[in-house]
Amino acid sequence: MTVSVFFPSLMGVGIIVSGALLMSDWLRRLLPQGNIRRKHNVVVGTYGAISDAVDAAGYRITEPWFIHRTLRSRTTYLGTAVALWAGGAILITIGNRLFDDPLGLFYESPWVTGLGYGFGSALIVFGFLCLAVAVVYRSLPNPAMRLINETVLGRIAVPSEADHQQAFHSIERKP
Repeated sequence: MTVSVFFPSLMGVGIIVSGALLMSDWLRRLLPQGNIRRKHNVVVGTYGAISDAVDAAGYRITEPWFIHRTLRSRTTYLGTAVALWAGGAILITIGNRLFDDPLGLFYESPWVTGLGYGFGSALIVFGFLCLAVAVVYRSLPNPAMRLINETVLGRIAVPSEADHQQAFHSIERKP
């Protein structure tokens, strides 16, 4: 009994994960943010190397504004929240229906219900996080602003050439 439930469930999970990876790759090709993301990673890496060298020489460099991400629009956060809630509800519903379908491959399989509830709940919680950011917006507390600055919740800031020149001219001696 255990083998007849475990192996089909495991194969189904593999198919679901494979499909999610294919969708992720397709979205990365569709959205033109790859070049901007690479430029941002180069800027952050360059700043880190220069900052370490300047620090070792006994100087300090102020952190440029474009190292961190910035807030997106409120509409983006609200739209993302609604989409995440819908996706979470769909995953939970699909998990329940597959569990209750007597003719299906996942009939009474706790794996599919657990995956549906787990991923669906995670999407719903992330949707509430996006809603909270949209409501509070500019007056976010420091931990939440750090989350915006360091994760995909924030928009990558693309500096101009003048910003690059100005950023690395702010070196001062350590006290």
